[in-house]
Amino acid sequence: MKVLRRYPSGFDYSFRPASYFHPDPETLIVASILGEERRKDVKRRLAAGGLDPDLHGDWLTDSKLDNSTRQVLGAMHPSYMGGEYLPSMGQQEIEIARVVLASTTQDVISIRARRTPQFIAYRVVDEYETGYILFKHRTKLPLTLRELIKFLNRTNRDDVGSDNHNGLVITPLAMNLECDPDPESYMDFVSVHSSFYPELGRYFDRLTSEYLVEKMEPEEEVYEEDDEEEEVSPFAAQSRLWDLQNLPEDPAKFPVEESERAFRARATKRGYKG
Repeated sequence: MKVLRRYPSGFDYSFRPASYFHPDPETLIVASILGEERRKDVKRRLAAGGLDPDLHGDWLTDSKLDNSTRQVLGAMHPSYMGGEYLPSMGQQEIEIARVVLASTTQDVISIRARRTPQFIAYRVVDEYETGYILFKHRTKLPLTLRELIKFLNRTNRDDVGSDNHNGLVITPLAMNLECDPDPESYMDFVSVHSSFYPELGRYFDRLTSEYLVEKMEPEEEVYEEDDEEEEVSPFAAQSRLWDLQNLPEDPAKFPVEESERAFRARATKRGYKG
């Protein structure tokens, strides 16, 4: 029987952002964009120096798009809808992490922090008004990397049974494996991103890889929550990147031609894997 540890070595679990609410301009732009593909594109442009961090009013950097522009994107490919139908950010609220599923419409679960006079309040939202049972509702300081990992691993949907209470990242894998027991096909199905925690994505790439590898073998997996470190072979995640360089400069000027397939995908988008 192999042991699957929650806290492998090689990560700075004590890392804590100085603040969620006074980030640099580039972090603020990226963390405020709801759409996953637009967010990826803006990050690439910023890294290449092709986007002015002080730019305002550009549809690529808008937090939430209008309906006509969202329909244009959805007509191009259903995956372009990922994140675009998330609830708007509240006042003094920002996204600190997100879980992205490689479903047909690229579903997104958003973890958000809101500043109040006395503490930081947290909530989890998705595109389907799903309820979530939070591991932690508020803190005085921003979460450490370890605390955020625990938050993700112990926060659960309120519409699944206790057998699927495996957190926001492992639960989608566990539920899909019940229907399609082919662990290898889900290696790139779940990814985690954060503008505030540089190591968060790499941590969950490793955790999900080890979870799925264990599912390929006959041994029963066991989770340990202790702080003991164990060297485990590294895992390099393959991210799903879509090239948005050819999107129209102003999609709202183009006729809305949402295909029947895209419309049907949006209308019936209820499961994890499309």
